[in-house]
Amino acid sequence: MKKYKILIISILTLIISFVRSWYSDFLFDKLFIFYSIPNLLLFVLFNYCFITSLIKIVKERKLINVVSIIVLLCSVLLFFFFPFRKVKTNYELNSFEKARLEIIDKIIYNELKPDDFGNVKLPKEYKKYSMSGEVTIYQNDKEGQVICFWIFRGMQSGSVQLIYSTGGEKLIKDNEKGHPIASIEKLKDNWYYVETDY
Repeated sequence: MKKYKILIISILTLIISFVRSWYSDFLFDKLFIFYSIPNLLLFVLFNYCFITSLIKIVKERKLINVVSIIVLLCSVLLFFFFPFRKVKTNYELNSFEKARLEIIDKIIYNELKPDDFGNVKLPKEYKKYSMSGEVTIYQNDKEGQVICFWIFRGMQSGSVQLIYSTGGEKLIKDNEKGHPIASIEKLKDNWYYVETDY
């Protein structure tokens, strides 16, 4: 068992890296004070395993140490290059679509009403369908609907929205209100992944 210790810790680092990245928006938004703890843990585990594996490779030249390095490199690639937010949004789009359409129907029929800024605080049973627990209505009239479910509500680094738009990209752009749109990507009919500069 001792001989596999570094490999096991390397695999654990890979798992923690995946979980941390998958839930990073939640950690940042809801548990900001704890946001850096997984990063610190990953940093310590990675350095320990990487240095120990390199030393063992030089001394023993065993395959298990090379495998540990490969697992660690996979963790780094996963952490920095895998598009977790977009993949998670696509997954949740399909998983949560029925509930989100119920929310949209409630907005259309005025069962859920916005405040003066167009924000609707969602009832408890719907809160999980938008990161901030509310949706933003950019348009809701006979011309169409543009309704935002928050994926990440940034401060200075930009925001990510899942927008339901009955009029496609044009209606989204027509409803831009002082927060420049950086990109729009159609995910499926009426659903768009939108990044803004605020």
